[in-house]
Amino acid sequence: MRVIAHRVFAGVAPENTVAAARNAVSVDADVVEFDVVATADGTPVVFHDTRLDDAGKSRGLTDASGLVCETDTTTVTSATVLDSGQTVPTLAEFVSAVPARVELNVELKNPGCHDLFPGPLKREHRQTRREVWAPFVDRVLDVLAGVDNAVLFSSFYEGSLAAVRDCQPSARVAPLAQDLPTARQMAHHLDADAIHPSLSGLRDADVTWDSNRACNVWTVGDWQDAATARRLGADGIIADYPGLLDWPADTRTSQ
Repeated sequence: MRVIAHRVFAGVAPENTVAAARNAVSVDADVVEFDVVATADGTPVVFHDTRLDDAGKSRGLTDASGLVCETDTTTVTSATVLDSGQTVPTLAEFVSAVPARVELNVELKNPGCHDLFPGPLKREHRQTRREVWAPFVDRVLDVLAGVDNAVLFSSFYEGSLAAVRDCQPSARVAPLAQDLPTARQMAHHLDADAIHPSLSGLRDADVTWDSNRACNVWTVGDWQDAATARRLGADGIIADYPGLLDWPADTRTSQ
């Protein structure tokens, strides 16, 4: 079973930062997973939330304020993450900190707009949604063209992964979804390489696996979650902490 460092092991380092990337590499993560969004000028930066502050559903991850997509790149990349001294990195800065032996899982989070549609798309909407994502995806692919790492693109938005495939037909993609049927439907539309359903969605599902697609589950927060993912037959865990597979699945406490 593979270990994918969720937001670069956000449980032990300031999420989505260069320091977190170096830490994840030091503890032998198989894959580093991180979020990519656009600043006001379209520059891809590694960040999760819609806003730099705690307004709306954002968590107040930095000492700056405003919507990322409406803020200039210099301001975004000068913002300090979680009082750590680490700042928001550009995608180029982030990937330069990850050795080629470590796979990159790039979650396409927001291309710089508000009218995003998660989940499977009806046929008549697919071209429009691809066009929304295409300029941002082009910038992301331009940055990644300079790396030797294996790359997997994931997203809750089918349009983003379709845009990736339009630009780079051989790119590996993995739809993200809360539930297994939604992940599978998107995977069918995209002929995806993997699916990324939530662990809670797997618990509620009649789990049968697609032999030609890996299944990596999110978000695994502790060793019990990891044991559950293993029992359900997942191929990988998207985890906040390293070492969650070290506790043997068949260990029992004797009295």
